[in-house]
Amino acid sequence: MRLVASSPFTPVVLPIIALIAAAVRWVAQGSGTVWTTLSQRFYVPDPDLGVKISAQHPIWLGLTTIAAIAAVAVGLAIAGWIIRRVEARRQQPLRGLRAAAWIVGALPLIVPIAAFASGGRPVGGLDTPPLNQPPSAAAVAAASPAGDGQTATIDAPAGRYEVVEHEGTSITAHMAAGGDAFDARFSKGIHGSWQGDPRDLGKPTSAEISADAAGVDAGLDLRSKHAREEYLYVDKFPRITVAIDRLITASQAGPNNVGFRAHATLGLIGKTHSVEITGTLRKPDATALARLGLSGEILLVKADFSVVIKDTALAADAKDFDADKIPIQVSLVLRHTGG
Repeated sequence: MRLVASSPFTPVVLPIIALIAAAVRWVAQGSGTVWTTLSQRFYVPDPDLGVKISAQHPIWLGLTTIAAIAAVAVGLAIAGWIIRRVEARRQQPLRGLRAAAWIVGALPLIVPIAAFASGGRPVGGLDTPPLNQPPSAAAVAAASPAGDGQTATIDAPAGRYEVVEHEGTSITAHMAAGGDAFDARFSKGIHGSWQGDPRDLGKPTSAEISADAAGVDAGLDLRSKHAREEYLYVDKFPRITVAIDRLITASQAGPNNVGFRAHATLGLIGKTHSVEITGTLRKPDATALARLGLSGEILLVKADFSVVIKDTALAADAKDFDADKIPIQVSLVLRHTGG
């Protein structure tokens, strides 16, 4: 079919189709994403870790991409008007410009096609890991014969437990900024240890972990770069630390599973903050160890706390955030290394 046989506005149909398809994809995603990511991170249920990162990483379209496709449609409409005017004046077709318009119009179709082809949300997939829930009163009563929540014990040796680099070890900050919700996740360069007696959590206990600030992954390369350079200042403050100095309370949540509240100190961007942590300390059974690919005396920790942005070194940038607090989740795999 000859290009000149059609209206110079006809190529606009292609980006309009792409725009509709991209909008359908965006709605189907259900995340309200502002920025497009080529490898979306999802959390899926796991019998041992609670949740883990899914192996599926589809393309996740954002409003910015939809806006760009709309801009292409508008641009082609303007180009069609110009082409028609020039052709009417010259009384001859502008075949080169018409061909270019068709090529430009077809390019946006690649976006929704690639997104749909990459797959959708995995079964049970969550955009962010859920916050840990402390043990219920019913669970405490069922696990503790007296029902008073004072007895809390795990059948594991006392001594030092060190952090293991594993998919179950991470620190995740749940962020809301720029109209988007996302995770700033640290999963590598996490070191530290816990010292205590799982059989008697009433004894003195302490823990300290730290994460490599430069290892932050905010889901997009540019966003991660901004986090490192413009917010965390990783060259000056290379580590983020969390230190527990005492347990406030501990209660049995099930066999070899204890819920706890603890006082801790967060070290973030050159400032320290007193925080209260809630979480669970659990010993996995042999079946769970096999699934996790672990050996030895292992404890799994899930803990949550939050910091008020205006109280941190981020206070000057508080306007960049869409929330007043940053919820932080810590997941650790600990291995007993000695008395």
